[in-house]
Amino acid sequence: MNKKLIAVALAALPVAAMADVTLYGTLNAGFQNSKVTNGVSQNQVEDYTSFIGFKGKEDLGNGLKAIWQVETRIHADGTNGNSANGSNDGLGTRDTFVGLEGSFGKVRLGKLSNQLNDLSLVDPWAYNSSTRFVNDTGSVKNIAANGLGVFTSNATRMANAVRYDSPTIAGFDGSLLYAFGENKAKDVSGTHKSSDILGLGLNWSNDVFGIHYVYQKEMNPGSQPDDGRKSTATHHIEGSYNANNLFVALGYQKATGYDWNAEFSNWVVAPTQRVSKQAALTVAYTIGAITPRISYAKGWDQHDNKVGKLENSGYRQYIVGADYALSKRTSTGISYGNAKFGKGTTYATLSGNEWTETTFKTLGVHLTHSF
Repeated sequence: MNKKLIAVALAALPVAAMADVTLYGTLNAGFQNSKVTNGVSQNQVEDYTSFIGFKGKEDLGNGLKAIWQVETRIHADGTNGNSANGSNDGLGTRDTFVGLEGSFGKVRLGKLSNQLNDLSLVDPWAYNSSTRFVNDTGSVKNIAANGLGVFTSNATRMANAVRYDSPTIAGFDGSLLYAFGENKAKDVSGTHKSSDILGLGLNWSNDVFGIHYVYQKEMNPGSQPDDGRKSTATHHIEGSYNANNLFVALGYQKATGYDWNAEFSNWVVAPTQRVSKQAALTVAYTIGAITPRISYAKGWDQHDNKVGKLENSGYRQYIVGADYALSKRTSTGISYGNAKFGKGTTYATLSGNEWTETTFKTLGVHLTHSF
């Protein structure tokens, strides 16, 4: 449609019809240098998660309101999701829903953040989790060392979801989410079906302290054959302190999953169970407009129910940096991250016939504006 016609149509709408609509978003871009073990040094302009959204509400009377939101991922670096480091773009790619809100809390239907995606306290860094590293063998790894994307890898948005959020009472609130797989049909290779996912969140906070717990259960992980496998589960907890210009956040996560391909080449034999544990700590102190910050994360070696401890299957990571507030809505900052993964992880480097540990390094400078 012609842009002039759109402008005329919007101008013709009654003021009352547009009064409850809010336009908001963030443009966040950065320049960074990335380096991986035995790889080349890469200079990149990256989008650090930019988005635009529309939201609104309508008063239905008796304290009940209809609520809605359409939020879309955009790319400040101009990739539009079509480059190798892009994403699956389109209208409504982020939290997009319609729902009801009242004294009972709120209920929403649509594409919704899981409770793990709500917890950004321990990971306040500006980065692109899809940053690409290429080593000397041409192998590509997607990771950003200047952000805690490994620790928060289960934070995402669920399609086909319904979510309830309770009101806050004495500092306590909770939420319940269910995402439907919506694919129960058999196919020629077996009884594949998408996974249903259950999420539970519990929170308590006051002006200084906060504590948050999330449990997530995936009924049929990986959209694999429905062969009676056990569900995967994640337990995640974060605590925070924020007072007197000091901010501290500590997170811990335990995840249980199953690997069908570790020892067997078919779907008949029972899988091997994997348990992983990781933790992250972030400390920041604000001095005027400057906020220096440091994070440290550690993933311990995983445990396999058949062979025990999996040596060299953990990681360690540290990030240092600072943000500078240019205004209430515009900031800039710099961050350096260093992440080392054991030779038993998926990030290991193949050197000759041997797998070796891999170190990723990322230095980034960002500029962010919210509206």
